[in-house]
Amino acid sequence: MAINEIKTTVFGFMGTQPTRLGQPGSTPVCSFRLGSTPAHYDAAAGVWKRKSTTWLTVKAFRTLAVNALACLHKGDPVMVTGSLVTEEWISDGQPHSSLVLVADGIGHDLARGQDTFTRIRSGTAPIDEGADGPDPWTTPPSSLSSETASASASSASSAAEETSVKASDAE
Repeated sequence: MAINEIKTTVFGFMGTQPTRLGQPGSTPVCSFRLGSTPAHYDAAAGVWKRKSTTWLTVKAFRTLAVNALACLHKGDPVMVTGSLVTEEWISDGQPHSSLVLVADGIGHDLARGQDTFTRIRSGTAPIDEGADGPDPWTTPPSSLSSETASASASSASSAAEETSVKASDAE
């Protein structure tokens, strides 16, 4: 971590579908908009009150970008951790700036729903600048089929055990 770097975690909802930036063969980059709307409970009125939504652009690089494109969708509740930076540019002779959250990690907010994790096979080539092999934008990540099959079998046996326990408790 750099000195005076702003690291933060933001909880919110995906305002846009993640989009791919850059060209095939270059470092994978994706971007999406994240909206975060704070709320507080007004006990006197007995209702939740929402404040205004803060919108940030989130950018992810390399493997995180590829996985975000494969897993995230507009409207998903997510949490993003990373570095808050200001991007500056000039357009039509006028200076512009925007806050960008450069993601170190992205995940679905499990307080709002469930998700399934698929591990990427560790023997594959890293997704990075100059990586040889298939273009990561067009090649879906491969998963460990034995782990997935093992996890599915474990889930099925756990569900069957839970059902038999409930049935025996009901008798």
